[in-house]
Amino acid sequence: MLAAQIKPNNNVIRQIVIMAITLVAIFQAGRSIIGSVNRQMYLHKQSNVLKEGQKQAEEINKELRDGLTSYRSSSGIERLARERLNLAGPDEVIIRIGK
Repeated sequence: MLAAQIKPNNNVIRQIVIMAITLVAIFQAGRSIIGSVNRQMYLHKQSNVLKEGQKQAEEINKELRDGLTSYRSSSGIERLARERLNLAGPDEVIIRIGK
């Protein structure tokens, strides 16, 4: 009679252990999925920020290329010398007015 009572007890304990292990596995899988989704959202935002930065860099490069094109002519070189280097022609005088 004692042997009959021990078997159901062992079976119940075994089922509880299996259930506990299953619950821990489900919990860990859920945590992993949530972490993965959060990481994907973060990476998507970073991707958008990098794309915006790339567009800005492309615009700046285009402006610089256009500026270089204008400085390749003799009038462009003269304008560069006047604006950036404060140079004047042989018959000109530079007058600086303070702000």
